[in-house]
Amino acid sequence: MSERIIGPERFGGAEPVRRTGRRRERWTVGRASSPRSAVVSVVMVAAMTAAAMVPWWPVYESRSFVVAAAVAILVGSVIGVIGAVRRWPSWAVVAAVAGAYLVLGVPVAVPGRAFGDVLPTSEGLVELVAGTALSWKQLVTIAVPVGSYQALLVPPFLLGLIASTAAVTIALRTARPAAAALPPALLLVAGIAVGVIHDELAVQSGLAFLVACVAWLVRVGLASHRAIIGERPSEAVVAGVRRIIGASALVAVALVGATAAAFVIPPGPREVVRAQLQPPFEPDDFDSPLAGFRRAFDPDVGATPMLAVSGLPDGAGLRVATLDTYDGIVYSVGGADRSAASGQFTRLPFRLDQTGTPGQSVDITVEVLGYDDVWVPGIGRLERIRFVNPDDRAPVLTEEFHYNDVTGTGGVRTGLREGDEYRARSVASIDDVDLAELRPGGAVLPEAPDPPEELLQLLDSWAPASDPPGVRLAKVIDGFHGQGYVSHGVGDDEPSRSGHSLDRIAELATVKPMLGDGEQYAVAAALMARAIGFPARVVVGYLPGEDPSEDDAGRRVFRSDELQAWIEVQASTGAWIQVDPNPERRPVPERQPDEPTIVSRPQSALPPPEERTPIDDLVVEPDTGADDRDDDRAAWLEALLAVARVVGIGLAALLLTLSPFLAIVLAKARRRRIRRRAPTPVERIEGGWHEFTDTAADYGYPISAGATRAEQAATVGGLEPLVLAAVIDRAVYAPDGPDEGDDERIWSAVDELQQRIAAPRSWRERLRAAVSLASFGRYAGNRREAARDLPDLRR
Repeated sequence: MSERIIGPERFGGAEPVRRTGRRRERWTVGRASSPRSAVVSVVMVAAMTAAAMVPWWPVYESRSFVVAAAVAILVGSVIGVIGAVRRWPSWAVVAAVAGAYLVLGVPVAVPGRAFGDVLPTSEGLVELVAGTALSWKQLVTIAVPVGSYQALLVPPFLLGLIASTAAVTIALRTARPAAAALPPALLLVAGIAVGVIHDELAVQSGLAFLVACVAWLVRVGLASHRAIIGERPSEAVVAGVRRIIGASALVAVALVGATAAAFVIPPGPREVVRAQLQPPFEPDDFDSPLAGFRRAFDPDVGATPMLAVSGLPDGAGLRVATLDTYDGIVYSVGGADRSAASGQFTRLPFRLDQTGTPGQSVDITVEVLGYDDVWVPGIGRLERIRFVNPDDRAPVLTEEFHYNDVTGTGGVRTGLREGDEYRARSVASIDDVDLAELRPGGAVLPEAPDPPEELLQLLDSWAPASDPPGVRLAKVIDGFHGQGYVSHGVGDDEPSRSGHSLDRIAELATVKPMLGDGEQYAVAAALMARAIGFPARVVVGYLPGEDPSEDDAGRRVFRSDELQAWIEVQASTGAWIQVDPNPERRPVPERQPDEPTIVSRPQSALPPPEERTPIDDLVVEPDTGADDRDDDRAAWLEALLAVARVVGIGLAALLLTLSPFLAIVLAKARRRRIRRRAPTPVERIEGGWHEFTDTAADYGYPISAGATRAEQAATVGGLEPLVLAAVIDRAVYAPDGPDEGDDERIWSAVDELQQRIAAPRSWRERLRAAVSLASFGRYAGNRREAARDLPDLRR
């Protein structure tokens, strides 16, 4: 069979391919010039795709994500290479991607449903297929990081598989390999859109992808340039110049566009998709935990066990919910303003990063007994929670649990019930602090109505405004502890109205004795703390009572009547400090009158004015014109003071502006006086010459410090400077020294020469010479002059 040769087929300079009939002897990989070149291209494309995966990391922060991303990039690259070598059509490449997704998706993207962590299961396949369409919305409505929760690894795995396959295929099989940067770029944009605002990784991820993308584009450009050299050497130079100009123009356009965007677009927080979606748990759909506070103390339910807790530190309680929104009637969680951070609850399937939160790590296990509310009790700032119900409710509770990290409040939409159990790890601050040392923090809470006037009067009487904020807060708490009494208004308790509206708080501040319970004391203390300047919020939870109880397993059991309300205030350190304003239970004294009895006194009758007599009519009334003159004098004096004030401010501003120039003039005057009063005649004569040359330098003559006096005089020009230079040289270097009176005569000549230099000049030139600094830098190389003059001038 005859042998024939087929041409390069535009392989970018590849060698001809030999065929014998229809049988291939050797194929290069796609359009690459060699297998080695193809391997380099695949590695660089995989690096681009890996760099595009970086913005996805804050969403997962798990080893499972690294495995899923690596498998997606590796498998996609292999499919792209095989498709290029075998010349697969598009449908074959798509089928290979779909097959790899179904085979590897369960162990990689849904590892919880894989058999032995390797083999897919039917449940896993169903969850994988459903996650292809549903996991996207779930991903942006859940708290991050999510780890390997359910099928939430499907989005990065699927996008990574598609992007790597498409990028390798474009790089090896198309005439525009530079377009291989587009699929990783789309993957990067998707990670930014569905990710979180993570400032620490924003710059790093952008730089990593930029470096990988530029490296790929440079490689493509060099390969294309080599191909032109091999095929059309005469066009190589022109093509190279064209590419350099095009690349430069592209970079210039990018820089100009980025600069313009930086000035035109106002800076602001970065928006992502999850920031625009409403969370599925709305706290205003449920009653405030403080609204039904009194029901917990009913005699029929007061002794009911509510929660059994193990691992709780001594003296610590359980937080049910944190309330930061008050409308004058009800203190609630988050309130009606859904845009407030405290009202946004997200799902927490994995964990929260509480790095930097002050406190110690606490692990507790909570079993629900009689408690039946939507709020999930805990302690401190939650890091991780896991429901361990003995029945099948654990997945349901995990699915429905939502958490707000701003207030540290968690909730389950369907509510907890008897038999539910969970384990939680939190960071809690249990140490006591000195309230008097606190300074207000800077947290921004939802607006609240002004406290009632009665409460403000009580605040002024307990804690005057002249005291520091921490001292005032401590005095307020001491006031509640000293003057307050506890009554829930149930059973044998003293009558006490429930509720915590503004009128009930005003009643608490005025009734004698002060009577209420945690519902009123917490709200009143929060309003007073906010009036002092502290960010304050109300906390409802369980605190150990006077007779704490434990079950047979040694767990702390909280009863219904151990429900309590207290406040948290934020210090300048950013930490929220627990403050309990509730007084201890003690006998309530008899009620006193709300207002003191006002004793009415009879008004004193003033005698009628005396009747005027004719003599009184003859008395001359005093002249009141003096007052008018005093008023006129005061007005003139005020006007004069106002004018003097304006003039003084103007003069001060003028002196401040002219102070650098005045300092130069004073420095030159001091320098002249030091030279004129030197201790020896020779130093005074040399000082006179330096004074002359300094004046010349200030007027612009190029006087060199290293030149002789004759050369310096020649620079100025004229006979008089030359004569003066000769006289000074003779006086300085004479064996017997200068004659008596030579220093005075030389200084007189110097003054005359200075006047001759300045005479033909304009007043602007003379002013410029007066403030010139040229003469101060002439003696940098002359140590003797610098040692004598410049240190004195600095003094």
